[in-house]
Amino acid sequence: MHPITLKTKYAFHTLLWLLKPDVVLDIGSMDGADSKRFRKLLPKAELAAFEANPYNYQAMCKDSGVENFRIRVVNKLVSGEEGERSFFVQKPDEGMPGFNRGTSSALTRNDQGLQNEEIQIESVRIDSFLEHEYPAAKSGALWVDVEGYAYEVLEGLAGACDRIHLMHVEVETRECWPGQRLESDVLRLAKSMGYIQVAQGSNDVQRDLILVSQSWYAANKIQITAALRLARWVGPTLSRVLEIYAGLWRVAGKL
Repeated sequence: MHPITLKTKYAFHTLLWLLKPDVVLDIGSMDGADSKRFRKLLPKAELAAFEANPYNYQAMCKDSGVENFRIRVVNKLVSGEEGERSFFVQKPDEGMPGFNRGTSSALTRNDQGLQNEEIQIESVRIDSFLEHEYPAAKSGALWVDVEGYAYEVLEGLAGACDRIHLMHVEVETRECWPGQRLESDVLRLAKSMGYIQVAQGSNDVQRDLILVSQSWYAANKIQITAALRLARWVGPTLSRVLEIYAGLWRVAGKL
């Protein structure tokens, strides 16, 4: 299938509703906003939001909305290797306006007006985390926004490819963090694990990809293709309609 170019967020919401996974991992959550949207679509799914930045993590723990939406917040780094790893928290110089709290990464770079605080944090693989924490989950989805570290995150998926059927992954087409893996590397790794690309964002340098397992695609090709085409034209409206639909069914006790 040739990847469709669209606003991937809304397409992911649509495919998420179609898949109805048992568990969703929001990796590089920052503030839990995306997980809150996932909860509106999936009233019964397990939601785990990973945030390695300790300051963002603390803010999420204090957010009553995160608790009310039954989102589990995990202060760990998701990687291809387990154990203690370095993580670089970006902090703005005093008086710097418009700071983005989501730019910290397991990779380091020197941006003007920002300082890097190196911390040590526990690292976990996706496959071992699922096996230990959600052994009964038969299907899952990933939302990956990790600032240049996507390849390493997906390396930790190897033992859970039979359960993860849908992924939304931010990648870069040129080096933004010294030594990082690029989009082409991520796609080769994903293909080797049985995933195909069905959609992508329109940005040239940093963009999002939607990947699905070959097995799920083969069994639901017509529905997936139709969902992507519909999301391409009426994505925001479709996402909202699905949220309302899921809410009505939740109230009726059917979801």
